[in-house]
Amino acid sequence: MATSGRDNLERNWRGQNHQSTVKKAVTYYSRNSDDAYTAVGNLSPGTLITYLDSLTQDHLKAAFRLSTSEDVYYANIDYFVKPRSRQATATSLGPSSFGLENQSFLSSTAYYNQIINSINGRGDIGGELFDYLFELLDYVYNGAGDYNNIQLSGFPWGQIQNYYAEVIGPIACIKRGILSGMINTTGISGAQIYMPPDSERLYDYKIIIGGDEHMISAKSARGVSNQVKPQFVTSITEGSGKLGNLQVTKEFNLLKILGDNTVVAGALRGWSLIAPTEISSAAAQSIISVYRGDGHNLKVPDPQLLKPFIDKHITAKKSNPGSVTVGEVRYKCEQLIQNWSKVGSQNIVLKNIFDIYLNESRVIYVKMDLSKSTGVPSFSASSGGGSTLVRNLYLRSSNYATRTADRIGFQVS
Repeated sequence: MATSGRDNLERNWRGQNHQSTVKKAVTYYSRNSDDAYTAVGNLSPGTLITYLDSLTQDHLKAAFRLSTSEDVYYANIDYFVKPRSRQATATSLGPSSFGLENQSFLSSTAYYNQIINSINGRGDIGGELFDYLFELLDYVYNGAGDYNNIQLSGFPWGQIQNYYAEVIGPIACIKRGILSGMINTTGISGAQIYMPPDSERLYDYKIIIGGDEHMISAKSARGVSNQVKPQFVTSITEGSGKLGNLQVTKEFNLLKILGDNTVVAGALRGWSLIAPTEISSAAAQSIISVYRGDGHNLKVPDPQLLKPFIDKHITAKKSNPGSVTVGEVRYKCEQLIQNWSKVGSQNIVLKNIFDIYLNESRVIYVKMDLSKSTGVPSFSASSGGGSTLVRNLYLRSSNYATRTADRIGFQVS
């Protein structure tokens, strides 16, 4: 599926001159005043050339100069290394960059076609990288990929292995048999694919076979790197019927508050649950009632209600509580919840709750490995879950005093 011929010329070369090298031996030609071409000899791989856009007529006789001469020569452009996109090292290759997030696809074919359209429509992916992404896609969909004529040096390997793996992983699961022996794969050829929103997930995608949903992570099973929002944990653990006494703990009630409320209300009511003598329900509500949108710098409406909290946690403004902003109070509550969750018996309870979540969610880990010398991919799958993954766990805020983009969520490593 690599671009070649006229498509290669128009997509990768047209518009400006480019420095490049020969990638495989090619016959090159000179042209006389009668527009007749004469073979000069062969260029060896690695030879430096400068492509000349204004003198190029077509892909079969692309104009170029050698570094050792001012003469103009011509050769088939497919024998030159495609110029690398100037943004290649910063190119985003995750699902959202291809417009896949928060979408369901009825078949692997519909999903495959969406990826093709997305790659073709992206101007920031060019040259050899463009070809390589297509060949990896061809491998997972058709079982074959040709990497022999692709110059592999300089690729953003981390982006490919960590993020493009999320993009093509669903097709690999359906087409390449890597889930055999782990799940019932009867009917997997007709499986649906769901890509969740980027910000709220433990898993990277779902493979849906009939009524069975299988959550897949493209991360290593050695740890859970995604931040997991509390509403997912409470929903699955409550439905499992396995919480027992954990369901009436302060820790579980905190998760419910964080998941069921807005970012602002969750933080304020959460710390009020933990430390009601510092911030009462009335104090929390006084801020929630006026805190809207980006109004982080609004002064607290009733400093007297917040006095115990300010005196203990915002001491720099203890003498002037009326200058405290609602954003400062909300953010301090998030920090306090985060620090509280890291230690003591509450950390153990949170781990026990999360342990149930992992066992019930049944996440499968599908990893893509790549050879940087040959380009050949390989996939492996393993099941993970339970206490083997829960080493370091706490509730983490991704916000700051003037940002309320995310709910507090589980951070696990």
